Amino acid sequence: MKLLVILLMLVSSFSQADVVKPALVEISIMSDKLIEIEIDLSLEAAMTGIGTQYKKTTDAPNSELYDDLRALKSQQLQQRFSDFEAKFLDSLVFKVNGQVQQLSLENASIDIIGYKKRPRKTILTYHAYPDSWPEALSWQYGKIYGDSALRWQVYKKDEYNWSQWRWLRDGAPSGVIDLNHPKPVSNYQRFIEFVDIGFDHVMPMGWDHILFIIGMALSSLLWRKLLILVTSFTLAHTLTLGLAMIGVIEVSARIVEPLIAFSIAYVAIENLLIKQSIKRKSIVVFIFGLIHGLGFAAMLKEFEMAPDSFITTLIGFNIGVELAQVVIVFAVVGVLLTLRRLKLNYRQLAVIPVSVLIALVGFWWGVERLIG
Repeated sequence: MKLLVILLMLVSSFSQADVVKPALVEISIMSDKLIEIEIDLSLEAAMTGIGTQYKKTTDAPNSELYDDLRALKSQQLQQRFSDFEAKFLDSLVFKVNGQVQQLSLENASIDIIGYKKRPRKTILTYHAYPDSWPEALSWQYGKIYGDSALRWQVYKKDEYNWSQWRWLRDGAPSGVIDLNHPKPVSNYQRFIEFVDIGFDHVMPMGWDHILFIIGMALSSLLWRKLLILVTSFTLAHTLTLGLAMIGVIEVSARIVEPLIAFSIAYVAIENLLIKQSIKRKSIVVFIFGLIHGLGFAAMLKEFEMAPDSFITTLIGFNIGVELAQVVIVFAVVGVLLTLRRLKLNYRQLAVIPVSVLIALVGFWWGVERLIG
């Protein structure tokens, strides 16, 4: 009974936590030299100083204030942001031709409350009016907010051409970007960049996928069985990730997100069975992998990859996801093997209690997402 109470407390802390997502920043230089900056971010995290250095919002000292803001309706949150905006702008540094630019807010698009497991999407649109045509620019997002991604486009010959995404770690400045002579980005650089993004999407940002992989890794210490399960999951999510990215498959997040949560619960519940059919479980894992692939695609689509680098970035992202998956599997297996070498009952000490916890979390998230 005491163990169950502890598990429920942990479930509560999981369910109230949002992952902390990096901001996506897009800079557009218009034909009349007007500059538009769109910042896709978690506004509540920005207003409470919670950056990507925290795996989830409950790790941060201002988590209670974050929860209060997260419960506000869109209009209420926008009113709160009006009082905070000056401080937010102080954390940004945007220069054009070496001169610091003043930014004016044109629009704030704030999503509905939704279920409180995934950060609410907000897009802030700012304008800047440089004195002369932009030939070079530089950008720095607030260091307190951690990681962000940046891309830009310039109006030329009746069209806009996006640059590749640039990943800025820990609030690092972009450096001077020469708009007249942009530095070419090789396929290898794009590949490495999206390997990093794919890894980060699972560790530390993707609690859905982390819990599913842990539940899967708890199934057995026999490497052949684990290999079958991991391969089934990998093939499945790779398939739907690719198909979703080219537009062949499109499923609403209102369907995908609850299914992902319930898949976590199901895989964990199966670990409580004394005898497990590896054939049945591999089929189940494959089916759930198809669903998780749609979840990966929803995130990757936010980057709007250029056609000429589509394959490179897609492969890089997928490899990053697989590397994170391998790290999690080896960590779980390492813990179980250590317990077994100590001649402890690793099933009673680790497999059963952790599986119960994961099942409760998955079920809780599933219900929460259906209601949301």
